[in-house]
Amino acid sequence: MTSIARASRQRRVSQGLTQDQAATAAGVSRKTLSDFEAGGDGISLGNLNRLLRVLGLELATREASGRPTLDELSDRYRGEETPKTLQRARRKKTA
Repeated sequence: MTSIARASRQRRVSQGLTQDQAATAAGVSRKTLSDFEAGGDGISLGNLNRLLRVLGLELATREASGRPTLDELSDRYRGEETPKTLQRARRKKTA
């Protein structure tokens, strides 16, 4: 849920909306919005959809592919480059 919260906060800030303004427009409390943006998982699906709609975003579903997304891989291997990756990077620099 944190990637959704992060994306919605970035959109809210880029639109110049305060938490109060976005929450009022979505019909949720500022505390609900604040908790959600802080990584809380207590927001209802209805409130989440209203909030995302206000920000010009939507929640979509798709069939699971069984493969990790780029975000999942990034989270999983953050800062952990394998020796083969480092070797390839070095070869490209010298080539």
